[in-house]
Amino acid sequence: MTPRLRTDLAHPWRVSHAAAADIQRRLAAHVELHSSRATEPFEPHIAAGVDVAYTKDGTHAWAVAVALDQRFRVVASHAVHGEPDGPYAPGYLAFREGRLTLEALLGLDVEPDVVFLDGHGVVHERGLGLASHIGVLLDLPAIGVPKTPFHAIDHEPGLRRGDYYVLTKEWGAEGASIRLKSGVKPVYVSPGHRIDLDGAIALALAWSSERHRVPEPLQRAHTMSVCARNEAGGQAS
Repeated sequence: MTPRLRTDLAHPWRVSHAAAADIQRRLAAHVELHSSRATEPFEPHIAAGVDVAYTKDGTHAWAVAVALDQRFRVVASHAVHGEPDGPYAPGYLAFREGRLTLEALLGLDVEPDVVFLDGHGVVHERGLGLASHIGVLLDLPAIGVPKTPFHAIDHEPGLRRGDYYVLTKEWGAEGASIRLKSGVKPVYVSPGHRIDLDGAIALALAWSSERHRVPEPLQRAHTMSVCARNEAGGQAS
């Protein structure tokens, strides 16, 4: 089985910020944050990560989706190349790289049980960061694990792997600053779709190691997207 797009929720990507905000508010109503304390614990067998590498001028991008098994072995990957749908703007990352991200995931020949994305989930002023956006459109559990916070952070978690603290801001969305590798900068986990914050934290830890700052599926996707860009002669971003 491969991932499938919810065609009833599909929308154009090259739109104004006003139209993008309306789309985000509409899709946010479809976000589900399931409790990790269900009768049957959620234990993914396959996890995917997606990363996008850009040329220095930002006019071309390479999106790579990588699916790993529980032993962190690659079971599927797919790369796409194209133009981003717009320049970067805070709160609108999906309208820069969401389409390419979807194309990379839809090209996998397996359906992942969970997807890690380098963008926020519900920690977003309209409740629909990149991870929530992609999760809703594919109706898959999704977790945001960006390296930068969505809003100002007043302190950091402890220095050991697994140290974290929960962030709650004025719009009510929750996320966590967490260290997935001891002694390096933390990342910012937030639930995207079909998982709650406790589950997102637990899976970010389960699918990471002391080798990298981010979960292994995201690290593999990053490495492969940079390689794809460099092999095509693209300059570093």
